[in-house]
Amino acid sequence: MKTIKILLLALCIGTFTTSHAQTKDKNIIKVNYDSGAVSSFLVGMLKKQIQDPSELTKMLMKLENYKVHSSFYQNLKTKESVFIVDSISKVDKINTSGYTYFIHKDATGNIHGKEIFMGKDINFQCNLKELKWKITKEQKEINGYQCQKAHLENNPKVTVWFTPEISVSSGPYVFYGLPGLVLEADAHFQSMKALAVSYESKEVFQKKLQEVKSMIDQKDKNINIKELFTKKENFQRMIVKGK
Repeated sequence: MKTIKILLLALCIGTFTTSHAQTKDKNIIKVNYDSGAVSSFLVGMLKKQIQDPSELTKMLMKLENYKVHSSFYQNLKTKESVFIVDSISKVDKINTSGYTYFIHKDATGNIHGKEIFMGKDINFQCNLKELKWKITKEQKEINGYQCQKAHLENNPKVTVWFTPEISVSSGPYVFYGLPGLVLEADAHFQSMKALAVSYESKEVFQKKLQEVKSMIDQKDKNINIKELFTKKENFQRMIVKGK
């Protein structure tokens, strides 16, 4: 009789756990991204400054190991999404220009974000309609997905690779509005790559959504995304000129 009671108790606990488990929802997509400092611009500058091939390789390896790990979540029904930093893998004696702390896009396409750039917090906003893309004929395969290359019309140095095979018009950072999920990107001082695509539970999505919304302070001064890009372009020019 004691054994039967123990078995019944175990069964009840198992049933309770299962019934309250957070189940994945095919309306909630999650993409894990890694961002690094090995952008086309920085690699080009390093090649000009470091003549020794072995030293160049060592520096690039160090930069490769500096990673910002982020997650992107989107409700496919409402189109609302968030992009947020999970953790940072730092490298000794390596400092980067910064990283994107969070992005929130509401159901109407309004985007709010916070970026750490040159040691300062920058709050910015825009609407996805402001992001005009030029899709090129270049194609390549990424993790088994056929991808196309695109760049921002008013900022051709910002390039992305998206796949129409995953019909989610989103990606990391502010890379929205393309006919497919962005799997890779190269922008100013950072590169981004998708590591995994999966589904998530509504509970996790709502938790992340509230977490990001709680960090948006309407009292903060916001600049437009074009102003932020201009800041980065000006800094690039300063580096090129050696100032």
